[in-house]
Amino acid sequence: MKAPQSNLLWTCLAVALPFALKAESEWIDRSPHKSGFLTANKVRLHYLDWGGKGQAILFLHGLGDTAHIFDDLAPKFTNQFRVLGLTRRGHGQSEKPAEGYDTATLVEDIRQFLDGLKIERVVLVGHSLAGDELTRFAGDHSDRVVKLVYLDAAHDRADLLEIMKQAPPELSPATTDMASLDSFRRWVSRMSFWSEACEANLREMMVFTPDGKILKEAKPDKVSILLMQGTKYSHPNYSKISSPALSIAVVGFSSKVSDCVNALPHAARAKAEEYLSALRRLQQQEIERFRKRFQMAGSSRCPTPTTTALSRERMTLCVKCEHS
Repeated sequence: MKAPQSNLLWTCLAVALPFALKAESEWIDRSPHKSGFLTANKVRLHYLDWGGKGQAILFLHGLGDTAHIFDDLAPKFTNQFRVLGLTRRGHGQSEKPAEGYDTATLVEDIRQFLDGLKIERVVLVGHSLAGDELTRFAGDHSDRVVKLVYLDAAHDRADLLEIMKQAPPELSPATTDMASLDSFRRWVSRMSFWSEACEANLREMMVFTPDGKILKEAKPDKVSILLMQGTKYSHPNYSKISSPALSIAVVGFSSKVSDCVNALPHAARAKAEEYLSALRRLQQQEIERFRKRFQMAGSSRCPTPTTTALSRERMTLCVKCEHS
């Protein structure tokens, strides 16, 4: 858990994951989706289809997650969109080749996936790491993008990776926290929140024993390393985007993270506060960079993006409003 990519994964989970503890025997995936596979760019990819009619909207997840992370959010759009979620290569049930984790290849996966489903144009919604794919796809295939929605995803992550190297161990799960589904739920509930989507997502992210113990991540460690290398050199170029773009950015951290930091001994607390302060500064820097880039574009087709922190319900309304 000390590698930068692991710290990034667990910190993002603690900050972003929304709480409903369920007994193992009681839990079923109630999200109203169908599950399918499609071979794109010579890789077998897993996807979820929530149905709906109208313009296609494709949800793309962050590092380590799967399309199931949108199980709660995605169904809210089926009255206006055909709603899909794609699990990136190397994650969940998708195939895990040894290479192809640079942004250009991941974008080609998306293009061929859309081709396979005969989708000409799409609204792309991406969380975290998927922001690189949104920006690159919109720049390379502008004729196929209706709109972009960045869910805390409009970042140049080169600086973020350096900051993550300083992540204090107290903000990552200990070995005992990763022992089982129950222990991991408890850890996340201490740091943030839980949801049915988190449950479904975790069950795709990890490999378990029959009695619920966590054996390992489904995503190979090498995949995380290659994805981190890819995002480090991606450097999103917003100037090539011609479609409307909406950025919904996380500002600060949950009160539970603050409570955890305040409970630490003085020396550990000081290091944790310094680390979180560095992340906040980077957040603000990236928010302003995104805002400035679109303001400078000066095009009616590229309105000034909305950059704010919203609850899930308010975010749904905001995204629907941007579609109108």
